[in-house]
Amino acid sequence: MSTIHNWETWLGTDEAGKGDYFGPLVVAGVYVNAELREVFAELGIADGKTLTNRRIRQLAESMRSGYAEAIAVVEKMPAEYNALYGDFRRRGKNLNHLLGALHAEVIETSHVRLGEQHVCVDRFSNADVITPQIGITIRRNLLIKQVTKAERDIAVAAASVIARDAFLSGMETLSEKYDFQLPRGSYQVTEAGKEFVALHGAEALGDVAKLHFSLTDAVLAPKLFRFPAL
Repeated sequence: MSTIHNWETWLGTDEAGKGDYFGPLVVAGVYVNAELREVFAELGIADGKTLTNRRIRQLAESMRSGYAEAIAVVEKMPAEYNALYGDFRRRGKNLNHLLGALHAEVIETSHVRLGEQHVCVDRFSNADVITPQIGITIRRNLLIKQVTKAERDIAVAAASVIARDAFLSGMETLSEKYDFQLPRGSYQVTEAGKEFVALHGAEALGDVAKLHFSLTDAVLAPKLFRFPAL
């Protein structure tokens, strides 16, 4: 994998679920040192978006089983996510600020646990919405590098795998709870949303979906009755 920096140890963070209508939003962080860089490279860690779901699950299990202390995860299931999004909007903030808060939480958790001062983040916003949301005592000890397409960094790639695995687990949990197979992505999911509402009611949609997506209007739109042709 390519080099973004020359640090010997660092934390990489990435997210999953931001573009998916159904399911949670997850941010993960993975710490690496010389040993873990070698281990993760041998495992075949790569950007989670380039791997099959089966491979994601295998790699995540290998990382968790041997190196759990190196991993930090924050997951917001839809009900909590919708409430949190509403709170950010009321304060004049947007989705990037919410996402920044979750990255900040992961960074703080990992720093308290491991003391790591260097952080590489897959950039998702032109403005720095992460650093201001980190406690000032911790913030002054950190060097955060936000880079586009940072999954070429081994720690960020590992974080992308962990985040995607957690997202897939969250989708499975919701699908089992409602006995309804929730589709991934944000395209061609309107009909699935309508079917879900027909089965469980509009009130339950917020338990499985990110309601601020514009397609919520389409999901909740009443079906038009068509008179048969004469």
